[in-house]
Amino acid sequence: MAITINEVVELVSQWHEKKISIEPLSGGITNSNFKIIVNGSLFFVSISGRNSRMLGVDWYNKFFNAKICGKTGLSPRVVQHFPLQRALVLEFLPYALCSVESLQRLAVQRRLVHTVKVLHSGASFWQDFDMFCLIEFYTETIKDRKLVLPVGYADFREQIWETGEALAPYREKLVPCHNDLLPENVMDDGNRVFLLDFDYSGNNDPCFDLGSISVEAGYDDTQIRELARTYYGQVSEKIIDRIHLHGILGDVGWSLWSAIQAEISDIDFDFKEYGLTRWNRSVERMESSEFDRWLRNVRAKR
Repeated sequence: MAITINEVVELVSQWHEKKISIEPLSGGITNSNFKIIVNGSLFFVSISGRNSRMLGVDWYNKFFNAKICGKTGLSPRVVQHFPLQRALVLEFLPYALCSVESLQRLAVQRRLVHTVKVLHSGASFWQDFDMFCLIEFYTETIKDRKLVLPVGYADFREQIWETGEALAPYREKLVPCHNDLLPENVMDDGNRVFLLDFDYSGNNDPCFDLGSISVEAGYDDTQIRELARTYYGQVSEKIIDRIHLHGILGDVGWSLWSAIQAEISDIDFDFKEYGLTRWNRSVERMESSEFDRWLRNVRAKR
């Protein structure tokens, strides 16, 4: 049974005999999140879902990476951690979460890319992350639990495998990545951007984070080119195509994640519709006339 927020509050000895206010926060689709006010000081508490291991979440990896980013000012600082209870207490940053609309603005995109570049140049994370491997893990989990794969999934197994194979050589040099850059995991104070939620963080091809941004923000080709130019200082067709392929893998992976969450999560959220949207978007891109060109360009690594 998952720990309650009141039990987490009791674990923090510094909060005993102080005036405490607890406010549940909406929007989380993996963890239960809370805003805690202790004698006027603000804190954020994240409690992992009881079945998060089934989603491939390694709690220690999450804590280790969040601690690194908190120390470097890329994310809220870790105040307390409780491994057995799989709970984190962090400082509360009172800034606005991003949205698809805000990430469409060039100034916000540039602030986000700056933060991502700092992240990518920092200390290595605890574990590596490979969405293609996670897709295989999710597929086996769905089969083992007799859950339902997205409609038509078997018809696209070859394209998914080809995408993973084409991107594999770029894993020779990995950097610390967030790997889940939903707008809700990005916070903007108007001058700089902060990153939240390190459940899926790990060392990865930097283009995966760019692919994640491009998909989550709904970027068109022009915006993807600007994203690549802001990050790399130039536009390379091979980089653009890697971004596209990583975006496809991300959508496939999170659609499978959604199929599992629809059956195991206690959170009130329409995981089936969320997963269907992602699966349909990945299918549309795998069926596009550009898909084979993206594969050819990315395969021609040297």
